[in-house]
Amino acid sequence: MTQQPPEQMSAPRPGGGRYVLLGVLATVGAMAFVATLPEPRQTALVAEGGFFEGLSVAGYLLCLALFLLLWGPLATLARWYLPLILALFAARELDLDKRPFTEGLLKARQYTGESVETPELVLSALILLAILASLATLLRRETGRFLRGLRRLDPAALSVLVGLLFLVGYKALDGLGRRLEPFGIELGESLDQMLLLVEEIGEAGIPLMFAIAICLARPATLSDALSRSPGTGV
Repeated sequence: MTQQPPEQMSAPRPGGGRYVLLGVLATVGAMAFVATLPEPRQTALVAEGGFFEGLSVAGYLLCLALFLLLWGPLATLARWYLPLILALFAARELDLDKRPFTEGLLKARQYTGESVETPELVLSALILLAILASLATLLRRETGRFLRGLRRLDPAALSVLVGLLFLVGYKALDGLGRRLEPFGIELGESLDQMLLLVEEIGEAGIPLMFAIAICLARPATLSDALSRSPGTGV
């Protein structure tokens, strides 16, 4: 009898779906709770550098710790692009893509304008290339496993999917009122405040969903961790 490859033999962890649901409910519940607070308190919690932005950073650091604790250093190193990208997300929350650079690491003016000196230009270009290489490696190595996990309704893959949907959705809300103004659309102060609340609290839910996926997808053994990933993108 021909033995199946380990990846095909892997199965979703029993009861994992409840943790995915709890992660979503925790994020939505936090939004509902903060919405009941007085507006000055809401503003303080969701402000730049406020509680929920700090919570987002702490969430990404937790993800890195979970990789090391649950997967082990060798397995984490074997899939280096995953913790690296999570670390980049944390750096983005701390605005490290802007503060050390003249125009901003992800801004076209950093590479096309005349305000950036050559050493900084070269350094920022190398960093950007490293980020792009990490993303390309992630897509090449993990996309197939992630899609197979979704077809099996693997809770780990579903948790990653929710995290990605959070990432796209809440980033779309960032500065939405400002982007609609040229079209003559004004959201109003109360709606703009509500969108800010949803965006900032929702962004803290992104690392939460990734942390759940890391826990659910943890390998049973070191050899298992080094040879395959159990049907998920994280």
